[in-house]
Amino acid sequence: CHQFPHRAETGQSHFARIRPGDVTCYCCYAGIGGKLVISLSRPRLDESPHKSSKKLLDSSAKLEIMLLLEEWEEPDIRTNAASKASIKDILQFRQAVSLMDDTFPFTPAFGPAKTRAMCVDSCEKLFHRLLGPDNTSPRLPFETISEIAYDFDHRLIRDKVKALIKLFRPDRKGFLTKLDFVSSIDDVYKDLRLFRASLANSSSIDNSLALIINIVFFLVAIIVILLIMGFKTWEPILSFSAFFFSFSFMFGPASSKYFEGILLIFIRRPYDIGDKIALSDPQQDTSTSGSSTWFVEKVSLFTTTVRFATTNEVATYSNGSLARLRIINAKRSPKAVSPSDLSSVFDSPLS
Repeated sequence: CHQFPHRAETGQSHFARIRPGDVTCYCCYAGIGGKLVISLSRPRLDESPHKSSKKLLDSSAKLEIMLLLEEWEEPDIRTNAASKASIKDILQFRQAVSLMDDTFPFTPAFGPAKTRAMCVDSCEKLFHRLLGPDNTSPRLPFETISEIAYDFDHRLIRDKVKALIKLFRPDRKGFLTKLDFVSSIDDVYKDLRLFRASLANSSSIDNSLALIINIVFFLVAIIVILLIMGFKTWEPILSFSAFFFSFSFMFGPASSKYFEGILLIFIRRPYDIGDKIALSDPQQDTSTSGSSTWFVEKVSLFTTTVRFATTNEVATYSNGSLARLRIINAKRSPKAVSPSDLSSVFDSPLS
């Protein structure tokens, strides 16, 4: 790609918003999709050649050093983020959740998307609308979609362009086929539905825990009220406790596992609905060739339902049994390394 300043010509609408003197990559902007991400560290035109070359040398040296260093991820530092949520944030979140259940979760301009079939149908109609009635090409230029990356002052927001490229993945020439366009929006739809299902599942778990807490609270409150009113409640309580302790040896291990399962769901939270997980014994090392994975379909207060990724089999685990296993979450391991062996055969003449 050759760098040169764009000129704001009246006959070219997609260049009209580029100010004179801006430097960018022409082939990347004209087909703003392919492998492009607009450079954020290009030298300005008003800089001297000596300073520009020095900056390029410094950046290349830094890049070489970063490549030589071992890979490392920044630690996740959270400073009591839950207490910073205001009432306005909570109301906005509730409004956003209500829009997820609407027939038009992607705005009425996109079309209905209550189900996946409706979403795909709306995607196809939107694709043809973006092409225009006079366009006979089966591919959509990415620069048409990139129009939404401009702000109110007609300046290009580069972070939005990067996000759009990451979502739609246009080809090197900056074009999208109908299948690429529909599959990209379909991925967003599936993530949206999984997130909504996870919220509904969390609400169900919270309601179950609230029911248990209410039962214990009202039981203690009734006993206290009876004691205040002068009723002799200790004798039936002691007789019931003697009857209960006689069965404690039978229900003790089960209740311990249930309590461990509750702590797993509310404290550790190692997975959510839609995550791909692998289970293994913590006393043994994991396989270097990767682990067989399960998709989490449903999580309740006491059980977790998963689907095997290879055979589509469905299994249900008690949360207490999962609390003692090693849980590998593939969705939370974006930089996991899985080695694979490649073999090839070569024939060479003896002479």
